[in-house]
Amino acid sequence: MADQLVQQIRRLLVEEGMKPGDQVPPQRELAQRLGASRPTIREAVLQLEGMGVIRVEPARGTFITEAFSQPEADFSEWKFAQRFSQVEIYQLRFSLEGLTVQLAARNASHDDLARLDELNTQMHRAIVEERYREAMERDFELHLTIAEIAGNRAVRDILALYRPVITETQRPPVAEPERLNEAFQEHGAIIRALGRRDGVTAAVAMRHHIVQSTDRMKVPFVAG
Repeated sequence: MADQLVQQIRRLLVEEGMKPGDQVPPQRELAQRLGASRPTIREAVLQLEGMGVIRVEPARGTFITEAFSQPEADFSEWKFAQRFSQVEIYQLRFSLEGLTVQLAARNASHDDLARLDELNTQMHRAIVEERYREAMERDFELHLTIAEIAGNRAVRDILALYRPVITETQRPPVAEPERLNEAFQEHGAIIRALGRRDGVTAAVAMRHHIVQSTDRMKVPFVAG
């Protein structure tokens, strides 16, 4: 939905005759005009900012940049290159989710574990059926669910806000599709540790999973 809204917002700005330096309408107005929810508009605006076509200035507003008039084909293959590198996103996840899963180990109920198992199973089924985009969505939902179980709303909101950026680091085409089944096994190790309320092992398993993800996606990674 956010990907579709990116195109709709671009089209709206073009139809309004807006040019570099002009101020983008507030998110509340965009939501009303496009019939979308505020959170989805926020994700779309984040994508546009990451692509470098708009810039957000605190206390002033959001403005169109010079890149707005360039053809979309001119953008980097990594669409958020103007703002983050893929390595930076994985480093953020390595530090943030390692702590989050330790917190989740204190709180995980039987229902929580069942929910994680179901998401992992859905991801695995999508991989087997070569529905890779859906598999990546289920993967993200599993990680977001762990943040919800941890009970830290700030971490949960950070992950939700950066959903388009995080999922882009995992998006097809995948260099080695056969290796995606490794993620299913790695998730299983995390879930089993949560079931034992073993936060230390869960954190080790999570960090291992994230490092392995960078290897599968051919992203160079330095943890420290």
